[in-house]
Amino acid sequence: MFAPRKLFLLLAVLYALLVVYGSLVPFDFRAFPLEDALRRFAQIRYLQLGVESRADWVANILLYVPLAFLALGGLSSDRALLRALAAPLVLVTCVAISIAIEFTQQFFPPRTVSLNDLLAESMGSVLGILLWWASGGKVRLLVVSLLAKEKNATYAGLILYSVAYLAFSMFPYDFLISTEEIRAKLAGPFFHWLPSRSACGGSLRCGAKLAAEAAAVAPLGLLLVFAAVERSGALLRRAALFGFGLGLLIETLQLFLVSGATLGASVLTRVAGVVAGAAAGELLSRTSLWPLLYLLRPFMPLAGAVYVLLLALLVSTGKGPLLGAAQGLRRLTEIRFMPFYYHYYTTESAAMASLFGAASMFLPVGILFWIWRVTHMREFIGRGALGAAVWGGAVAVCLETLKLFLEAARPDPTNVLIGSLAAAAGFLGTSLCTRTSLNLVLPDANTPAHASD
Repeated sequence: MFAPRKLFLLLAVLYALLVVYGSLVPFDFRAFPLEDALRRFAQIRYLQLGVESRADWVANILLYVPLAFLALGGLSSDRALLRALAAPLVLVTCVAISIAIEFTQQFFPPRTVSLNDLLAESMGSVLGILLWWASGGKVRLLVVSLLAKEKNATYAGLILYSVAYLAFSMFPYDFLISTEEIRAKLAGPFFHWLPSRSACGGSLRCGAKLAAEAAAVAPLGLLLVFAAVERSGALLRRAALFGFGLGLLIETLQLFLVSGATLGASVLTRVAGVVAGAAAGELLSRTSLWPLLYLLRPFMPLAGAVYVLLLALLVSTGKGPLLGAAQGLRRLTEIRFMPFYYHYYTTESAAMASLFGAASMFLPVGILFWIWRVTHMREFIGRGALGAAVWGGAVAVCLETLKLFLEAARPDPTNVLIGSLAAAAGFLGTSLCTRTSLNLVLPDANTPAHASD
């Protein structure tokens, strides 16, 4: 059986490096005596944070939850002694990393150092350990099923995706904590029944938001097909009821987040998304996925072009006027190419939201490329993930180049990296969830010919 401990440990190391890197960007080092740094660090204080800073404080908690979770997963063992020592070792390591980062940040102004950050990061480490104790065994089994080509790989992938979706729905978890805060939030302009410019921007942005919400919950509809006994009409009715309850819950909870905004129409988009996913799952339960893939294959180049055009419209709307060639190229000299450089100049919660938002834009690029490639070469992972990364990066380069010539837009080279990784993730995720079922049902002689990779 596949042992995921090495994978968890590798991800923990990579994630730790990312935490260190992100905590020191933009690397504006200022030297001063070590004795002064030690004296200042010994005198750091606990700051009284207002409601506007709560999202950043919670973001520091969330930052260390995956680190502790992955590290404990990597060190988990069947041996009782190692299992007993793993959690203390992980906690000490995570706290040590936190202290080392906070101390080092003194040499990288204007980074601020406070007991608030140390407390939040320690809390995140403890929560990550508790989360592993509560669910680590189940997560490990799901990862094994997903990576070991088992028959229930699709089911495992859908569960992991659903958990991630539900967790992200409440991001950044900056919940209101007093009746005064709740009254102030309810009295503000944070609730809208229908899409409008004040609710989500112009018509294009609102349409993209609603479409993304529907697409994001479609896998939950697929998951219902695996769990439900009913079929056809009864299944779709259950899916509609589930989508309505899910949408109502998420949009209601948004009222109790400092940074949340509620849109009534989003309840209906989630109903549509879950029903669409359930309908697709019902169809696929009666037939193979291959005929659908071969039906879609001729349209993939056109679908990709249309999607890129929509992305271009989305990033350019409201960012004009259009600059001349000389002006645009002159702006190129002002761009900082350090990864995540511009994420430093915003709040931590906004930076994380920007990261997730950019990644969600490029996931479909990987999925579209997967449909095209699997029907041409029957390659489920392999070099296809690299090809998806190239395409995602190329699309991102085009979009960031477009921003150069829009006066109100700010190009960010980091989006090229995000686009590449997100497209590869979309390709890999789709491959892992479908390769077993596609291998079990091979195309017959009447299926269009395809080459072997």
